[in-house]
Amino acid sequence: MKIDINECVTNNGGCDVNARCENTIGSYECHCKPGYVGNGINCSPCGENEYSLDETTCLSCPENSTSPLASTSMIDCKCISFNYYLDDLTSTCLPCSLGFLLDDDSNTCTSNFNLI
Repeated sequence: MKIDINECVTNNGGCDVNARCENTIGSYECHCKPGYVGNGINCSPCGENEYSLDETTCLSCPENSTSPLASTSMIDCKCISFNYYLDDLTSTCLPCSLGFLLDDDSNTCTSNFNLI
């Protein structure tokens, strides 16, 4: 009976600091964490205005939107214009209707009228 050695225990198996090490029978694999791309041994963050699709591909945020370094999905892209939200279906920045303000946390337009 062979005993498997977990190579991931020491120095993350030699994987990049921004990768996760996955122990396999007789070996290991390195996979870049969300927001980073590469082969697992070397992982680089997706740039500003980009987000990671998977561990090898960064995509640009939709037009008129931006995101921070190492963004993990299109949800991280925020519209540049005041009171605009990123529509999930069309991947475009749309204005909130009159009387509504953008809630940045939820990326939705909410009424700015106080009901009594």
